[in-house]
Amino acid sequence: MCGIAGTFQIDPARPVTGDRIKVALQCIAHRGPDDEGIYTNGSAVLGHRRLSIIDTTSNGHQPFTDDRGRYTIVFNGEVFNFQTLRADLEAKGHTFRSHSDTEVVLRLFTLKGPAFLHDLNGFFALVIHDAQNDTLFVARDRFGVKPLLWSEVDGRFLFSSELRSLVALGADRTQDQLSAQQYFTYYYIPAPYTVFEGAHKLMPGHCMHVDRTGVKVERWYDVVAESKKVPKASDPKKTLFDLMDDAVRLRLIADVPVGAFLSGGVDSSIVSALAARHHKHLHTFSIGFADDPFFDESRYAEEVARHIKSEHSTFKLTREEMADTYGRLLAATDEPFADSSALPSYMLCERTRKLVTVAVSGDGADEVFGGYTKHQAELRWRNPGVQEHAVRLLAPLWRALPRSRNGKWENRFRQYDRFARLAATPEDRRFQELAAFTPPEEARTLVAAKTAPQALAQRDKAFTDAFQRMEGMNSALLADVLSTLPNDMLHKVDLTSMAHALEVRTPFLDKRVVEFAFSLPPEAKLVKGCSKQILRETFGHLLPSVVMTRSKKGFEAPLLDLLRGPMAAFVDATCTKELAESAGLDWRAVEGQVKQLRSATPGNAQATVHALLVYLSWWKTHAK
Repeated sequence: MCGIAGTFQIDPARPVTGDRIKVALQCIAHRGPDDEGIYTNGSAVLGHRRLSIIDTTSNGHQPFTDDRGRYTIVFNGEVFNFQTLRADLEAKGHTFRSHSDTEVVLRLFTLKGPAFLHDLNGFFALVIHDAQNDTLFVARDRFGVKPLLWSEVDGRFLFSSELRSLVALGADRTQDQLSAQQYFTYYYIPAPYTVFEGAHKLMPGHCMHVDRTGVKVERWYDVVAESKKVPKASDPKKTLFDLMDDAVRLRLIADVPVGAFLSGGVDSSIVSALAARHHKHLHTFSIGFADDPFFDESRYAEEVARHIKSEHSTFKLTREEMADTYGRLLAATDEPFADSSALPSYMLCERTRKLVTVAVSGDGADEVFGGYTKHQAELRWRNPGVQEHAVRLLAPLWRALPRSRNGKWENRFRQYDRFARLAATPEDRRFQELAAFTPPEEARTLVAAKTAPQALAQRDKAFTDAFQRMEGMNSALLADVLSTLPNDMLHKVDLTSMAHALEVRTPFLDKRVVEFAFSLPPEAKLVKGCSKQILRETFGHLLPSVVMTRSKKGFEAPLLDLLRGPMAAFVDATCTKELAESAGLDWRAVEGQVKQLRSATPGNAQATVHALLVYLSWWKTHAK
């Protein structure tokens, strides 16, 4: 796991600015504190910051050039089947000078060209320079675990692992008003867009060819097409168990200490239980909330740890500690991103990194196997019974009751209200509304410059395209894998882990597991009243029964008490009329959200105020 950055001179008549690479690499030094390297040849400048995981010796130094001197790679990620790929190559007479997966990746490219990507089981962002033809090949992994941003400006192609580094290379900083409105709707900016008009995110499963004629982007991977190639399993549960067991085993391979995140939920418990089968004295890690028992699930993690006999560490967070950490999280955020779970995730990664360099996690299971509350709601919308009809009939009651995420019953009323309100909405539009943290009309009031609704609708269409490609609940799961997963969940993991040079590996996103999951009919994975049923039935024997039977609870931070308590002064200092207006926000709407936060009926204002704090702090640091 590393950070990469660089440039390619498309137009040789334009000024060369390769000297910016050192500043760009310094911007991402936290991603790779162990080593730095720069390569300059022809039109290309490639830079690399290394976090040493596989072959920690100098043999793994990057940029890495092949023995003939033609191809040079900068690589961020891990290829978990590299040992098998290497053995196959050695059987054909190939030799290697390192033990790194990077060398195997580059060798495969020299032999197969871009088609080599299909051989890789892992996550990555990579750039390869062909010195003979003076071209670049750029690629991002299948599901978007690792980021890659790019820009074409002033006759140059720029790329980097982070936006701040891309700006250091010369990317334009003109703010994108459509992105601002999307941010306040979803709390992230969906790819391929960024907060700046001239900067782009390479989409998951896509690659780029760059030469003197310009930039060409194309898709190299399609999970729908690949899932159709998966043979039908005679025993799906046994197949799934074997695939996941091997996915976890591969992700424990490292030349540095490895541990596991363990929240006590189904997904992380499965990964930790499988990891304990392959890793003696497995160290597991969880977060708890000392002042907020409603959000604290650490007791479940501790019960799982006792059951699988792992060495467990629970980090109990106080509101004061979270308030003290909030500013450091904002400093690590170079594009507005307001998923509140980023705060405990940041603190978990910070503490975990003191003991291990790699951690396996349960990320991806909810999207692939249907673990969210909205998936159960979708099943009930599609197959309503007596309960569902009753909830719809009582719609006026839910609207009259307090609704928020701040307590058990307030959250239940919020869910009932949403269910009744969206029952008659088409499934694709319903998914888009469920992806929103703030209703689009409310998000629109926060941004002073009003954008054309049709332009925003065109962008939002990316959320609904999946419904044309698969049938039944698989279409909703595909939409999550293509949108929520890379834009929110995986971005959060990369942001909070790489801020501390911690590599997080996601066995549920092993390509074999994902493709197998989408080859199954949706009713084999989840049923009404039981999310991720196939996971519970397949792995239940490894874990305490309470883990497999309890309801899902999201990984959230106690924002309301945090913002009204130890962070109240920070809210006042940040949400000012001068700063809001200079950042392009509507001051009356901003002021209204802060007042609601401090009222007797805050609703979900704490989430919106958090989004405002992130945006205003980002603007003051990166855009002002």
